[in-house]
Amino acid sequence: MRVLHLTTEFPPLIYGGLGTAIGGLVRASSQAGIEVSVMLVGGNASPSYWQAPDMTMLPATAEVPWDENPSVRLLHVSHQEAEAVGVSWLWNWSPDVLHLHSFWLWPLANALRMRTGVPIVYTVHSLDRAEYEIAQGPPECLTQWDIQQELIASADLVVTLTRSERELVETYCPDARNRVRIVGNGIEDRPDALAATRRDRTNKNPLRVLFSGRFVDRKGVRELLEAIPTVLQHAPDTHFVLAGGHRHCSGDDMARCWLPAGLERFRQQVHFTGWLSQEQLARLYQEVDVLVVPSWYEPFGMVVLEGMLFGLPIAASSVGGPAEILDHERTGLLFPPRDATALGQALIRLIGTPALRHRLGRAAAHEVRKNWLYSGIIERMRAVYAETMALTPERGPLPALPVWCQAVA
Repeated sequence: MRVLHLTTEFPPLIYGGLGTAIGGLVRASSQAGIEVSVMLVGGNASPSYWQAPDMTMLPATAEVPWDENPSVRLLHVSHQEAEAVGVSWLWNWSPDVLHLHSFWLWPLANALRMRTGVPIVYTVHSLDRAEYEIAQGPPECLTQWDIQQELIASADLVVTLTRSERELVETYCPDARNRVRIVGNGIEDRPDALAATRRDRTNKNPLRVLFSGRFVDRKGVRELLEAIPTVLQHAPDTHFVLAGGHRHCSGDDMARCWLPAGLERFRQQVHFTGWLSQEQLARLYQEVDVLVVPSWYEPFGMVVLEGMLFGLPIAASSVGGPAEILDHERTGLLFPPRDATALGQALIRLIGTPALRHRLGRAAAHEVRKNWLYSGIIERMRAVYAETMALTPERGPLPALPVWCQAVA
């Protein structure tokens, strides 16, 4: 089985959970015996509204072994060269499936399918219509929806990460109902995380509460900042760490943009880190005591799995992925989205109850290793690939390589 992944984000070029999830999937696929290549498309302005990763970290057009796993071939191409390189690569390598992760690459993926007959699996990492309607994202979300809607209607199979996302897809695109499969993201275990789960954090003071993610309204950053004064009234020694934001922005930059005037008196207890590498974030998971995930809309939430892996007690909005991953009162605490009061009460309860933190953190660490490691998730994805191959008529030899793309063969 051979799979070519099409994406605009892949390690070391990571903007958020998407790049982390695809990196883990590719790594697990290779370990499970699936032959994998990745086409990372970028190098000029992205059509998406978010700030694209710094594509100068890789050469303009290259096919190289992936540093993390030399058996995985990584093709980095510009948008302009992507179709020629893609046709050449498919013609030579002959994958069984194209796995598309970035919907604005749909015109490219469709062109590759038309020229080679290789079927497409599309993973819906987020729905732009939901980003606009539920998360109150910018107007670009709605203007891009036509592209994503066409892709969902045209892909051979569509993968969603949660039941709630499948329901949204089936509501927005009812014709896709019979082609939707649920395969969540996964995570890899690591020794430092396992060691962190065995550490006694119940007697620490002051406690540190972590938020990790992009700084956009739908991540619930403003509700968290609104809740901080109430939490500090009950637990005045608590410190808050807000990790992430935007690439090329320091922690001070993020504080200037996001810290409300009313929180300036607590500045010594509210720390903005700026953008962190995966290893820097892992060290932070070992040091903090509580993870908060206050999103309005969360199709999955890799940060939840990461917190569970390190044995952190988690307070999260009862939406999307967090609501399906966490079991309220057993592996985490859930609260209504966009409710700063409920968020604050959940944090006050965790901070003030060491035994509860210990119980939830231990249960979460056990749960993630039982149900969410990639060793199990990859078998679900393998079944989707096999089904896609079975739905597709057997292809004969690929046609002769077109003259216009022979230069990159």
